[in-house]
Amino acid sequence: MNFSNYLFIVGQHRTGSTLLKNILNAHSEITMAHDEMNLYEPFRNNTLERLVDNDSLTAEEVTGLIANKKIYGTFWQEFAKSGISLESLRKKLQDKEVIKSQSMIQSVLELIVEQSDSRYSGVKYPVQVSKVSYIAKHFPEAKVIFLSRHPAAIIASKINDEATQKRKEKSWLHRFSIHYSTLLYFIIEYRISVDTYFKNSNNLYLVLYEELVTDKQKTVHSLCAWLGISFEEGMLQVSGKSSSHNVKESGSVYRASLERYKEVLNSFDRFIIRLFTSNHLKRIQRASGFNL
Repeated sequence: MNFSNYLFIVGQHRTGSTLLKNILNAHSEITMAHDEMNLYEPFRNNTLERLVDNDSLTAEEVTGLIANKKIYGTFWQEFAKSGISLESLRKKLQDKEVIKSQSMIQSVLELIVEQSDSRYSGVKYPVQVSKVSYIAKHFPEAKVIFLSRHPAAIIASKINDEATQKRKEKSWLHRFSIHYSTLLYFIIEYRISVDTYFKNSNNLYLVLYEELVTDKQKTVHSLCAWLGISFEEGMLQVSGKSSSHNVKESGSVYRASLERYKEVLNSFDRFIIRLFTSNHLKRIQRASGFNL
């Protein structure tokens, strides 16, 4: 399979990756993996890259890690949902001279295409955003979509999700420390994300979550043109994950959530975010031609 038939979605979490994955998957020529592969995460020691690339494992050993749910990431933990049998993956890996994380991804995407008879197969978030160079190195001809969103909206979405809210309920100290550690972490990640985009912009296709929400048809049409495929109406009929803001409306996107961060974040929060992200936000706005 040619690397040009691989399709990757990268960027920060909370930027609409599930929505974009579902839009792409709705096209007759594209089949996306059911969830993210988490090739690398900075604070995990059981990601695919760390388990596979550091040792010379056999095909049986690798598929055993998957069967026993030893690899971090929704895709690997729920591998059965992929529709790929472990036996077919084992046979595919046996043909590889050396089994590394890149050959694992390649084998999975090849099997997805073989099963679906699609032109493209892809996955969202195979790497943490700072590792985009990994894709450029191992899959140089792949189509890579870079997702971004207003930094305050990203942070508010994370702070407002159910898991974060539960952790904050333990005490006032937890509320304060979790709130501001989350805010600062995502500020840093946003800056890294934008810097990464501009270092690799020649090889990335930029999509903003806000574009998908406010002008979905135009954004999807442009995306199809970039991929060299015809637009299909079914791509507009899908949705993403439920909003952490619990905002629902008719249609497939949560338009009201675009401004909901102003209710989640206080004025001090928004000041801190603007202070450290305004220049990066302006650069993304200029690159996209979209005013956030």
